[in-house]
Amino acid sequence: MAERADPSVNDHDAKSSSDKPEENKSNDSNSSSDQPENNNQLALPAYRSGTSYVVQVPKDQIFCVPPPENAVLAERHGNPFRSNKGKKPRRPLCRLCICVSVVLLVLVLALIAAVVYVLLTPKDPTFHVERVVVKNNTRPDYGITIRAKNSNEIVGIDYKAGGVASLSFKQRGIAKGKYPSFKQDSKKSTSFRVDFHGSNIVLPKEIQKSMKSQKPKIKVSLSLKMDVHARTRVGALHYGSMKFVAACDFTVDTLAKNSRILSQKCHT
Repeated sequence: MAERADPSVNDHDAKSSSDKPEENKSNDSNSSSDQPENNNQLALPAYRSGTSYVVQVPKDQIFCVPPPENAVLAERHGNPFRSNKGKKPRRPLCRLCICVSVVLLVLVLALIAAVVYVLLTPKDPTFHVERVVVKNNTRPDYGITIRAKNSNEIVGIDYKAGGVASLSFKQRGIAKGKYPSFKQDSKKSTSFRVDFHGSNIVLPKEIQKSMKSQKPKIKVSLSLKMDVHARTRVGALHYGSMKFVAACDFTVDTLAKNSRILSQKCHT
């Protein structure tokens, strides 16, 4: 038995079918109206997780992202003062330290050289007449004891033998002798004797009277001169030589026994 179709249902289907073309037309018109606006925009594909994509770039276009090191180098070359901004100027400080160190070193070396020069430059020794002994009235021999003082701090003096010594009265030579050799350390005093032998001359009357007279005593003024040769040393190391003249003007109360030095003045 044939089924009867419901006219209401057919009418509804007809309406829906008739409405669909209109909707499609409206959609087509909307898409056609929106298409000119999106022509300039690049459509991006939808992102899907777990999917890899291959991007093709034309050969004439190069897209490269430089490493961070290149950016730092570019900034330094472009503006050399920008890289030093906020940093302390190390190079001028180092130069200042070097200059100060050099100046201090020069000052220390100069001070050391000055101290060494002062210490190693020898001072002349000083002399002092201690005693006078006269023997033999006709052609007397004079034995004069002298004290030498070395006032140097570290320099020792080695006196050489053979230095000429002379004794005179009123600028007239009456005897000659030889200077002895001996060694003398720094800051030391040494007593030594020089023997003067009278020359073949007639003695002045003042000297003859002073040698013979006991009471009253007759004082006499004499002059002593010595040409001294010596070597300087520090410890056992010899490093230089010295040559100087020592002279003493002195007065004795008598040339007889037990004579005494009344006054004297020595210099080198």
